[in-house]
Amino acid sequence: MLNGLFSTFSGKFVNSRRLEIISNNIANVSTPGFKVSRPVFNAFTGEDESGNGMLQNTFVSMYDSYVNFAAAPMLETGSNLDFAIEGNGFFVVSTKDGPMYTRNGKFTINPDKKLVTAEGDPVLGKGGEITIDGEEFFVENDGSVFVGNASENKAFIDTIKIVDFEEKKYLRNYGKNLFVNIQEGAVEIIPENSTIRQGYYEASNVDIMREMIEMIHTIRAYEAYTKMGESLDSVLGQLIDLTRL
Repeated sequence: MLNGLFSTFSGKFVNSRRLEIISNNIANVSTPGFKVSRPVFNAFTGEDESGNGMLQNTFVSMYDSYVNFAAAPMLETGSNLDFAIEGNGFFVVSTKDGPMYTRNGKFTINPDKKLVTAEGDPVLGKGGEITIDGEEFFVENDGSVFVGNASENKAFIDTIKIVDFEEKKYLRNYGKNLFVNIQEGAVEIIPENSTIRQGYYEASNVDIMREMIEMIHTIRAYEAYTKMGESLDSVLGQLIDLTRL
């Protein structure tokens, strides 16, 4: 009886956490460069106390989530402050907690003429923070930033830094559509055949129909575990009452 209650509670908890992840995915369906997350579960199965090898009482827990880094479509805006990475890799952003990584290339220029994210974090070039002191600028496919126009009077500023990692499983959501690498000694690598498209941004890779279906299934599962728990609790209460007779 108690094992049944534990299984029910674990089922409710797992589906509650799963619903949180799905809700966050849906909330970011229009967020540029957003990458969908999926829960990862562990199942623990106990053996019958009689020692006959029979399995009983499976408990489920969610111990992590993973990010699906599949590329999303590039959307054209015509803005010279919008950028999309075609291929693998991430833009590098400087934050108070160190370098972070993002696929969201909708940038702006702050009052200090720095190229920054919408949250104000500097976007890094190979030479550090990128200063664009000029009304006109353009970025070539290799990330080279020039002030001036493409035909004449152009001056090279820096190259937007694009990096990748051999083990993306160590990238964790940091917030603000940024990722942090938690692997000790992680080495940034330069992705091959990746280019930057100015005037475009990468859309979210959330499949809204899939997320809605997942949400319906998760809500139904949560409700089923809730009803099961209520039934077991009622039976347990009756058994306790009988022991008092």
